[in-house]
Amino acid sequence: MSYIRNNRILLLITSVLLVANIGLLYFFVFNKPQRLSKQPPVNPIEKVKIEVGLNDKQSVAYDSLRSQQFRNMKPLFKELTKSKEDFFSLIYQQGVNDSVLNSYASKIGEKQMELDISTFHYFQSIKELCKEEQKPKMDSFLKQIVKRIISNNGSRKQPDKKENK
Repeated sequence: MSYIRNNRILLLITSVLLVANIGLLYFFVFNKPQRLSKQPPVNPIEKVKIEVGLNDKQSVAYDSLRSQQFRNMKPLFKELTKSKEDFFSLIYQQGVNDSVLNSYASKIGEKQMELDISTFHYFQSIKELCKEEQKPKMDSFLKQIVKRIISNNGSRKQPDKKENK
């Protein structure tokens, strides 16, 4: 009995920790927070259409431009990947001089330039679809997309893999 009396503080701390652990366990296992929205998440493409306010005609044109862009980009991405593979395969060769490295690096730069110019023209054509009052909203979306492209350092992936099948 003297043990419990001497260690009341320890017993109190242990009891509080036990109750706290049981409470957290209950909260995380049995009382999962409900989603605020019962609606499924909105597809980013649909979000652009809704928030910019594209009408049916604009939406069809947007979908067409987008599909065409990804068909055009696919071979460019393959060429860029091939150029990079060729460049980095030089690691396994002895005595590669700078002129060869520069030549291979220039090919990579040319492919990247083609991709960026194609993307630039694609964004311009999307903006041309918009009415004047829609352009500021589209500009906002394009800024977000450009930030993502730049931050990925060229490791862009194609959205909607379903479309490519």
